[in-house]
Amino acid sequence: MSTSKQQLGQRVRQARREMKISQGALAQQLGVTQTVISNVETGVSAIDVPDLPKWAETLNKPLMYFYSGHEMDVAQRVLASLTMIPEDQLDLFVSLIENMALTFQHKTELTE
Repeated sequence: MSTSKQQLGQRVRQARREMKISQGALAQQLGVTQTVISNVETGVSAIDVPDLPKWAETLNKPLMYFYSGHEMDVAQRVLASLTMIPEDQLDLFVSLIENMALTFQHKTELTE
């Protein structure tokens, strides 16, 4: 069974290969060492959440490319999505979710 680090590494490797660049070239573009790229690709280490947007941009992939897949349950997907929202916008985002949940609850009550 693959760990989330291994799955992330597989996606990074796939994206890098699609771009036809070496680990060294990717490392140079990201400002890290080739060892960091190797460790991420082999699942030894993960990408820090604040750094993920830079990796996604450099690899020409949307952020969810690194999270999507059948191995994540709904709660994990929600948490992964929340990490992409700037901290100063989280209250607004949570308010939107709460309002949506209340709307769905109200519609469900009306149909029962």
